[in-house]
Formats: sequence, C-alpha cells, structure tokens
Amino acid sequence: MHKLYIILSYLLVPIILINTYLRVLRNKEDKKRYKERFGITNLKKPNEKEVIWIHASSIGEFKSSDFIINKYYKKYCILITTTTKTASDYALKNYGEKIIHQYVPFDIIFWINKFLNNWRPKLVIWIESDLWPNTIVRLREKRINTIFLNARISPKSFNRWKKISSYYKFITKSFCIIYAQSKNDLERIKQLTNINVEYLGNLKL
Repeated sequence: MHKLYIILSYLLVPIILINTYLRVLRNKEDKKRYKERFGITNLKKPNEKEVIWIHASSIGEFKSSDFIINKYYKKYCILITTTTKTASDYALKNYGEKIIHQYVPFDIIFWINKFLNNWRPKLVIWIESDLWPNTIVRLREKRINTIFLNARISPKSFNRWKKISSYYKFITKSFCIIYAQSKNDLERIKQLTNINVEYLGNLKL
C-alpha cells in the first residue's frame, strides 16, 4: 500500500506546485519562505549542536512542546516545523531565541530528502495526530530515532484506520515509542499498532 501512496504523491506534485503558487498570490502562504515547503532553505544546521526536530502542525499542537524546548534548547538545536503560518508566527514570537523554525516540507520523498540532508536531526518528536507517511517512513529508513508524543486519534479517525490497520502498523513502526495523551487514545492506538504505547497525559494541560 505504501508504494501506491508514493506513486499517488508523485502524481500530485503538479497540483501541489500550482496550489502553492496560487496561495502565495493570495497571501495565504509566506511569500519569503514558501520554498521551505519544498525542502529549500538558506539556513544550515549548526555545527556545534545536534538537532532535535519537533513537528507540530498547529498552535495547539505546538504548545505541547513547551517543556521540551525550555529543557533542552541550551544543549541542542531545537528545530520546529509547523504547517500553518499562524503556528509559525506564534512559535517565533514566543520562542524565537530558543528555536529555529521551518515550514514542514510537503510529504513528497525528494522534498523530504532535501530537508533531512540539510538538518540531519539526531531525534525527531512527532506531536499529536498529523501522520505523514512518506516522511515518517523515510525517518525509519534513515535510522533516525523518532517519538510519537501526545498522540491522539479520534473515534472517527480510528474507524477509518481500522479498515487499513496494516498500513497504520507499517507507518507507526517508525516510532521508538508512542505516548498517548488520554487513556481512550491509548486504547485506540494499541488496537492499531504493535509499537509500545504508554499513557503520559495531555502535555498542553
């Protein structure tokens, strides 16, 4: 099934490009930084620090990373990726001196490779529910330690994933461990994966 996903993702590249440029024209994408969505950046990995990459799609998910940032930013380079501009603005406003922010590249293998080859993260922390199959599987292929933190899955998403549970297992075996944000999420995720799942509680609270 993953091979089919890869093929479909490549077929969507022209649409992604056109849609991104239209969003730039409509001021829905950052005009100065939209190329980060294609893995292109002028920034480089700091030579003196290892990189911890934290992906948090939105502001709500990003708030779950507060403790990690404040605990480790002095020892490690904290690379934050988000999907939305509002999350980017929030991260830079509140943690600008502690992090590097990039927009997460679209889930296309050659854009992901550009991103990973530039930043070479030592550890990846994936927050909540935004699973990007190509990216997550590529982390496993590159043997990059990855944690699924504050994980959640709604009843509706759970019912959808149950129909293709083998693919959920395939994606999530990239994670060293999964920490669920509620006991209900814990039970649902346990039914879909063979990876060790533990209850940690909602880090946003």
